[in-house]
Amino acid sequence: MKNLAATFVIHNVISFIIMIAGVILFLLTPFFLSCFNFDSDIFGVLVFLVGLVMFIVGLIIKLFNRHKPAAK
Repeated sequence: MKNLAATFVIHNVISFIIMIAGVILFLLTPFFLSCFNFDSDIFGVLVFLVGLVMFIVGLIIKLFNRHKPAAK
């Protein structure tokens, strides 16, 4: 069971890192527009949403694994 809990902790940390990368990419849009003529706001939002979906799926899986009936 400790292995399963460690897997979910790693999954949550990775999803938070992906969400942070999306927020940073979104916030750096004015810099990218002025220096590189690259609009990164849509990519930042998409990366953030991918991280958010990963986090929600991880929570749902953790919830369903916690409420499994014990084998007899």
